[in-house]
Amino acid sequence: MNKPNRKKWKSVSLIIEVERIVKIKEKTTKEITYFISDLRPEIGAKYFYKGIRSHWQIESFHYIKDKTFLEDAWKVSTKNAPANYSLIRSMAINIFRHRGYDCIQEATEKCANNVPFMLSLL
Repeated sequence: MNKPNRKKWKSVSLIIEVERIVKIKEKTTKEITYFISDLRPEIGAKYFYKGIRSHWQIESFHYIKDKTFLEDAWKVSTKNAPANYSLIRSMAINIFRHRGYDCIQEATEKCANNVPFMLSLL
């Protein structure tokens, strides 16, 4: 880090580079991401690995909520409604996963106008 930037980031003690292979359908790409930390490097790579991994699990969950359920496009903003709708979406995703569905979109489509199927998931 050059000197002017170093003054702005005094607490940074390490920069972590993560390389990962991403597969979407038949397309495979390589991504490199960087993380900064003010923790001591002595903590160890396993600690940072667990933290980064859990972060991406959460991001993956939100990605599904936005792409499958279009959560970010919803205009509902009255009182507790946004939180309630988000909770219902999360419950649906968890039920689908518990029942072995890897593709949440597929499970959602199976539920469309099929109340007996929906009830069979519970």
